[in-house]
Amino acid sequence: MKGLALTIVVATTAACLPRGEPPAGTQLLSGRSALLTGLAPSNGDGLLRILLMRPGSTSALSNLSVVSLDADNHLSPEVLLVPDIDPVFTVNCSGGLAACEFDSRGTFLVSSNSQGTVRVNPITGDVQPVDLISERPTGQRYYDYLPPTSVRLYDADGHVTTIQVAPQPPPGPPPNVYSPTYQLLGDDFYYIDPQHNLIDFPPTDVPEQVATGVTFFDFWDTANGPVLVLNRMTADGTGTQSSIGDPRSGMVTVLPFSVSRATMSPDQRWVLDTENEVYGQFTFFDRSSGTQQSVDIGQSALFAEWRPGTNEAWVLAPAPDYHDSGTVWILRPDAPPVSVPDANISTYLRPGIDSNFTPDAMYWYSTDAGTNIYQVGAADDPTAPRYNLNPPATFLSGNWYLPNGRFLTANYAKDYHRSDANLLDPRTGQTRLLGERGMITGVGQTRFMGVFHIEELRGDLVAGGLEDERPTKLAAEFTSSAWAEPQGDDLLAPGTRIIYQFQARAASPYDGIWMVNCP
Repeated sequence: MKGLALTIVVATTAACLPRGEPPAGTQLLSGRSALLTGLAPSNGDGLLRILLMRPGSTSALSNLSVVSLDADNHLSPEVLLVPDIDPVFTVNCSGGLAACEFDSRGTFLVSSNSQGTVRVNPITGDVQPVDLISERPTGQRYYDYLPPTSVRLYDADGHVTTIQVAPQPPPGPPPNVYSPTYQLLGDDFYYIDPQHNLIDFPPTDVPEQVATGVTFFDFWDTANGPVLVLNRMTADGTGTQSSIGDPRSGMVTVLPFSVSRATMSPDQRWVLDTENEVYGQFTFFDRSSGTQQSVDIGQSALFAEWRPGTNEAWVLAPAPDYHDSGTVWILRPDAPPVSVPDANISTYLRPGIDSNFTPDAMYWYSTDAGTNIYQVGAADDPTAPRYNLNPPATFLSGNWYLPNGRFLTANYAKDYHRSDANLLDPRTGQTRLLGERGMITGVGQTRFMGVFHIEELRGDLVAGGLEDERPTKLAAEFTSSAWAEPQGDDLLAPGTRIIYQFQARAASPYDGIWMVNCP
């Protein structure tokens, strides 16, 4: 009987342990009560601050706390920050690619059942009540619009100035849907006064008149800095004239068309008139010589984007049926236009894609109408083959262009929380599967990490894999979340500390929060 009892005890103890190898790294906190919530951004003191949630006064509430990990991986005592918060809606730390929604001061907002909305500083432990309606930015200028013709300007030191501005014009046609009569450029506040003078109100609080007779102004963002564009009334008051440049410096170029339907090349040399794009007609204006070059592609098209670092204007001629792909045209002032059939580009944001081009302008993105497939191709040879970022019947949920010239993508079929991670070489079209049914939780220059083979919100934690090696499995089956320590340019350099939560299906000595160095 004693032997039978011993057998039962041993079997029961073994059942508490997960299958396979124990998690990699060091167990910082054991048990199942602490929920890993996120990592605070670094403030340079060498401490890694880990945000946790533990059970609150009711099953619907949680207590938010913080622990610190020093350079030798010694853990500080846990410090309660805010009791009884809503764990679902008031701590924005979902996923793992970034920490919570911290502001520039390293603080974030939570809502407490007893304290209301508070601003939390996890570094100092300071918690301050917040009135979301009256809370204002600190250390910078900002303004309130007081309809219909006033603006209240707040200086960084809290000084307030009320400024009279020209009435807001009604919305115009794209791309000039909204053209306010005032805006901040850095710390300089520009506005059109009721007499149609453009005024620059710098932080010195000494207003300076920039131009007279102004009906519209804006700043175009270019690689060489912002450029002032103006519409000004003609001397006889019967029309308007557009110009580019700052009248105060005398560096002004008068345009032969309206600036409200124009766009500038990245090198600031060429201005493209798109007013007649519905007829397929575009005009390049050379600011250095004053000459014009007209291009007619023979079909209606929409300007999309300048290819970075070039004088190429890429436009899209949509197909009559939106289920079909259109034609992409590449326009240059010094060469015939080039057409790329069965392709689409747009200026709409896509997952991990905020331009039609990679930052180095080596590749361009195309979409396939009627499907959810995104493709990449060589921008120097736009008619060359393009390769799929996501396979057919899948959706692109993430895209990262890597320093080695390849693309890391996350693609899902039904549930975007369960994506496949793939590596694409755009030069050959070769792809490599890095992980299935999971999510990418961190991307560095040569490594990535993620949780894959997810079942019941937990899976395998892996890291590495962006070069020729396979990803390394750090914890099997039961990782629910993971964050990489906020640091410099490379989020996942070798040795970077990864904080992750491990929770087996049944209570286990491995349960808790772990730290492991990125391989």
